[in-house]
Amino acid sequence: MKKMGRVILWVVLMTGLWLPGGAVARGQQAEPALTQSALAGDFVPGRLLVKFKENMVTATTAKVLTEYGMTYVSHLYASPVQLLQVPVGQELALMKQLNADPRVDYAEPDYIYRAFGAPNDPQYSNQWAHTERLQSAAAWDITTGSDAVIIAVIDTGIDEMHPDLKEKIVAGYDFVEGDTTPHDLNGHGTHVAGIAAALTNNGVGVAGMSWNARIMPLRVLDASGSGTNSNIVSAINWASTHGAKVLNLSLGGPSYSVSMQNAVTAATNAGSLVIAAMGNCRTAGNGCSEANPTSYPAAYNNVMAVAATNRSDGYAYYSQYGAHCDIAAPGGAIYTNDITGGIYSTMPTYNVTLTIKDYGYLQGTSMATPYVSGLAALIWSAAPGLTPAQVQQVIQNTAVDLGPAGWDQNYGYGRIAPLAALQSVVLSAPTLSAISNPENDGAYSVSWSAVSGATGYTLQEDDNAGFSSPATRYSGAATQTAISGQAVGTWYYRVRATAGGVQSDWSNVVSTQVSLQPPVLATITNPTQADTYLVNWSDVAGVTGYKLQEDDNASFSSPATRYSGATSQYQVTGQPGGTWYYRVFSLAGELQSGSSNAVSTTVAASSLSAPTLNAISNPDGDGAYAVSWSAVTGATAYRLEESASLYFEQPKMVYEGTLQQYNAVDMPGGTWYYRVRALAAGGNSPWSASCSVNVTSYVFLPLVLRSYAEMPLSPLVNGDFEAGRTGWKEYSLLPSSFFIDDVAFQAGATVTEKPAPLEGIPAFRQ
Repeated sequence: MKKMGRVILWVVLMTGLWLPGGAVARGQQAEPALTQSALAGDFVPGRLLVKFKENMVTATTAKVLTEYGMTYVSHLYASPVQLLQVPVGQELALMKQLNADPRVDYAEPDYIYRAFGAPNDPQYSNQWAHTERLQSAAAWDITTGSDAVIIAVIDTGIDEMHPDLKEKIVAGYDFVEGDTTPHDLNGHGTHVAGIAAALTNNGVGVAGMSWNARIMPLRVLDASGSGTNSNIVSAINWASTHGAKVLNLSLGGPSYSVSMQNAVTAATNAGSLVIAAMGNCRTAGNGCSEANPTSYPAAYNNVMAVAATNRSDGYAYYSQYGAHCDIAAPGGAIYTNDITGGIYSTMPTYNVTLTIKDYGYLQGTSMATPYVSGLAALIWSAAPGLTPAQVQQVIQNTAVDLGPAGWDQNYGYGRIAPLAALQSVVLSAPTLSAISNPENDGAYSVSWSAVSGATGYTLQEDDNAGFSSPATRYSGAATQTAISGQAVGTWYYRVRATAGGVQSDWSNVVSTQVSLQPPVLATITNPTQADTYLVNWSDVAGVTGYKLQEDDNASFSSPATRYSGATSQYQVTGQPGGTWYYRVFSLAGELQSGSSNAVSTTVAASSLSAPTLNAISNPDGDGAYAVSWSAVTGATAYRLEESASLYFEQPKMVYEGTLQQYNAVDMPGGTWYYRVRALAAGGNSPWSASCSVNVTSYVFLPLVLRSYAEMPLSPLVNGDFEAGRTGWKEYSLLPSSFFIDDVAFQAGATVTEKPAPLEGIPAFRQ
């Protein structure tokens, strides 16, 4: 969840002084190369955390322990990391040796971390955060949370009998004492738990951010507010493996731990959101040895780091800042003689280190952090399917931007805004309006209702009602979109609202039919009533062709297809006299549009009648046949046209003369169409009805003729055979077919001369 590429400084707390170590890239898993002086800080004497290489066997690890004089204590909970006892004073030297040992993955001290309760200023407040800044009451109108969401408070423990907490607690663990009773002896953990999820609307005490979320208390800090790395790592592992969705860590220290980073990453991968406090040492002094030191776990990768704001919505004077800051929340700011700027929450009902009983006022990034944890629990209760990254994104995307525009080091993405965050995840589905498309063409609009809290919409389109292969047709903030150029078919639509990475349910489904659009026929220009004229029409996008129909009546009671093809015009010639009507259709595969408009033209009657074409006889299917027709009284000649198309798109005149027959020769394979008209000085007749003939296409293999020398074979390309020749000789036949002894030979065949005749063998063989 952190920004990649950030560079951080390693720092450790050392007897009250913050000392810098080496700089490393954020998220790095290897132990940094730190000097002994930089590490001579706040860790448990006589203890190291060691992770051996994964392929190490128990016998080998035991050997390593013996070599270095170490004693096994325990494994961290749900972790391969071992807690080892080492000689006091030798921790850093042994750590250095172990990190150089190829059998060891890493070794590190058992660092000490402390609660971020506050600087040494008075710590008092009230619940102004809910009423003045967070709009919590309006947010609770949307949801007050769910008891299915558990917040792990990894802290000083809890007062398990507090009236505002006891009904909210699930089983936890005390990692300090090693038992199942995480009893709070400091007060910090109880205060944090109340901010996140105190029992609310019960007429007692305070309101928690999430009324119904449950609390998992995990004690890792003692009565003084201090705890070890080993216990914190174990608690993180415990929380993520025992059902906690939110891990609240209102604590920190200056030392980077590979073990803790790995535990955080594992928790995130398991589906938990880890939230930690930035720290309270913005400036040096009042218990802070250095100004704004980098604090962990806030600075770890996969941790949502929280800064603190004051009652005026500025950053709290103690709140730390940095490149790893993600978000801000009310943490309070108490000044002399004014406690109203602090955060009011539950405190133990018995005497503890912080000396405040029942309820009290504290300030710090520790107080800001549970506000964020409680909000995360609210979001998860409203949208349980979100990932940790998505929950964090919702919080950041809906935050109130403070300071410089956009992200900054003081506030991260801004101060949390629970109402806006919940509105963004509890989005109602839009309602799609019926699509108006009376023409059933490919141009129409799809519109839907606006949804409160939505920042955008996603419109999906599919050609089936089940949306098995949907395509995103629109994504944006508008509530309608125009569709154009849509293909033919039935199209289905659904839309959902989006905000902050959250999506509503899908809307209702609406559909529209897109039919093939018919062309528009142009008026036919034929002022002389000639029998030749052009019929043309408009192009239609997306079609594969057109069909032109012709009839001699306006009702098209007996239409004939005059043309079918891809062009958008057709030349009519030789049309009989009368009034002729036309209409055209668009085609796309098997689909056909409705009819276009109808146009007509009148043709003057001819004095000549059309000839009648006789049926063409071609039983052999070869390329030689006769085309004949009847005589027409008054005709002086005839014109015969031939075409490969039924519609005579590109006709070829093959004969014009006085005869009534035409002999076709060498026609290639295919179907050939013919029509004929009579000619005379006073005008031509209409075209006859067409006739067709099929010519078979042959594919021949090479053919060899073998001839005896005494049998002359002619004509041949290379000359005649000469009687009496000996030896084989092959000749290619002339490029036309012919017969030899009633055997047909095709053009391109080969003839071979045979040296001598054999008695009784035919002269030629194929």
